[in-house]
Amino acid sequence: MFSSCATIFSGSKSSVVFDSNVNEKTSLTVDGIEHSNVSFPYTTKVKRGFGKTVAKAEIQGYKPATVVIGKKFNFVSLLNLLSWELIDVGVDAATGTIMKPEYKNYVFEFDKLEEK
Repeated sequence: MFSSCATIFSGSKSSVVFDSNVNEKTSLTVDGIEHSNVSFPYTTKVKRGFGKTVAKAEIQGYKPATVVIGKKFNFVSLLNLLSWELIDVGVDAATGTIMKPEYKNYVFEFDKLEEK
């Protein structure tokens, strides 16, 4: 019944919201996937897993801004302990669902390029 709980209940991706201190369209790259013509706030999905996710946004006239999404333990995966099946923990670990993004919201801080 509780087999691979984090994989079943949480999925392999999490939704996060990106916002910005600049109200202009941007080009956004998350997990190697480019999102063009983005307006903030912008909601998208990021991969769960043990590695950090890097999101980079670019707006003409501003220095590129980067956000690093750290990961934290997904407590839903503890439900696997109720089944006493190690394979369930293995499935959640292999799919990365025992981790989730540290926060749900991230803000890009853009700095204007200096004029020459």
